[in-house]
Amino acid sequence: MKPAVTKHSLLRSKKRLGLNKRCAEKVISTALIRGKTAENFSSWEKTYLESEGLNGCQAIAYNGFCFIVSRGNTCITLYRLPSWFGQKKHFDGKTKIRNAKKYYKYHKDVEYRSYL
Repeated sequence: MKPAVTKHSLLRSKKRLGLNKRCAEKVISTALIRGKTAENFSSWEKTYLESEGLNGCQAIAYNGFCFIVSRGNTCITLYRLPSWFGQKKHFDGKTKIRNAKKYYKYHKDVEYRSYL
């Protein structure tokens, strides 16, 4: 399946991924097949992809990039996903832990320390 790509998406893939036309078409077709849409996620990722895919377009997350695709499977543009996208979230009750590695370093259970 050869995807339909716009000139803009080819320019963006060259600028942001460093790919030529043939490789860009291959990556875009792979993203259409293997990429994840908003239905595959929950919570923040779902909200983000739904807000990006407006006006009849669909946002597909694949390999750290967001591909904006129209209804006719034409890739319009692509850009890098935010750093928080796809990362596991850590909470202590209702408060979000910003630096999980540092938090768990200082807040280990007493029983856990005894096994060290």
